[in-house]
Amino acid sequence: MIFSKGESIGYKKLKSYAMAFVQAMKVGDEPGAYKKEACETGPSTYGSYHATQVLSLFGELQKMPIKDRDVWAERIKKLQVGANGYFSNKSGDVGKNRVLRELDPVWHFTRGMIWCLRTLGSEYRPDKELGFVEPFLNKKTLYNYIKSYAWENSWAAGNQICALATALQAARDWQGASNVNQLMEEAMYPALEELLDPNTGYWGTQLGANLLNAQFGTIHILPVYFSQGWEYKYLERSVDSTIACQLPNGSFWPCGSDCPDFDGAYMLYNLSRLTDYRHEDMEASARKYIHHAEQHFPDDGIGFLLHDKNTTPDMWKSRPHFIWEEGHDRETEEIRDEDPNRNKIMLGSWFYPQSLGLISGMLKDTGYEGPYHLVRLSLHQCNVDEEPQF
Repeated sequence: MIFSKGESIGYKKLKSYAMAFVQAMKVGDEPGAYKKEACETGPSTYGSYHATQVLSLFGELQKMPIKDRDVWAERIKKLQVGANGYFSNKSGDVGKNRVLRELDPVWHFTRGMIWCLRTLGSEYRPDKELGFVEPFLNKKTLYNYIKSYAWENSWAAGNQICALATALQAARDWQGASNVNQLMEEAMYPALEELLDPNTGYWGTQLGANLLNAQFGTIHILPVYFSQGWEYKYLERSVDSTIACQLPNGSFWPCGSDCPDFDGAYMLYNLSRLTDYRHEDMEASARKYIHHAEQHFPDDGIGFLLHDKNTTPDMWKSRPHFIWEEGHDRETEEIRDEDPNRNKIMLGSWFYPQSLGLISGMLKDTGYEGPYHLVRLSLHQCNVDEEPQF
């Protein structure tokens, strides 16, 4: 379990770095107004969304006055568009309905806004019903939809399915869609089982995904399994794959990067809770990861660095981000992190503390133990074991 009642020195350091960055990105006095990085000229939605996760992780969001969280929630609820209630920050989406694969360009955004509301508190719900979920409340449609993605890019496909699961769970909890769990069990689970490679324990490798790409896809699918209580099979092969993905310096991406590094830590932690296979190798991987993550600590004590502080821009490998352009049925690769002046983003203040929290829960002696607060329905914070409820 990640949660520990005492606040270690390391936990306090992580909290100090993260809170300093959140404060640095605050724009004005309105609750929820944050930039996600210094180069932005005004508040952004992803800045607001990621700030909820960081503040909640360290128990600070829960201390915020209810009236301030009310204002913050209204900020997010205004982003619900169309008669069928998805979320979008695209101006052209006002009044526009999206169904099925038309949701591709806004799935990631919709997922984030639902997680944001979940994190702000159980009392917050969108004003409109999530009508865009309705077509998925059909067993055949749901099954075929999951299989319609090109799983040779497990990273991109898994991201979309994580969003779909988020929306289905929200329809269950917010609107009383009573058949959601059964539908997910009878349609989503079988489809995903058919896409899981028994030779790697990862999703999509038998269809052409390389191991690292498949790891990034797998960490978007496993939280769905854990939240629904489904069995994760092929654990030993998954351990082999996870250890194989780690680089010699302990990172999971050349010179490090917040998403891939978190993804590797997520796999290490959850596999350690599920199997004793290669226990010593897993522990060695976790200790290497700690050393690497510490290379993302900034000298100025504000936030976390995108890249290992001992590296130079000529050593960096830009991390792809997959976007879905309007009218396309395949993802487009967008390269991120190329600008050497772009060295910190809000996401790092969420993922590096949480990843070190995961490893502290695995090893118990890292010096980063603390009262991490996780919201399981914000699926990147959902692990196989349940943390204390607050």
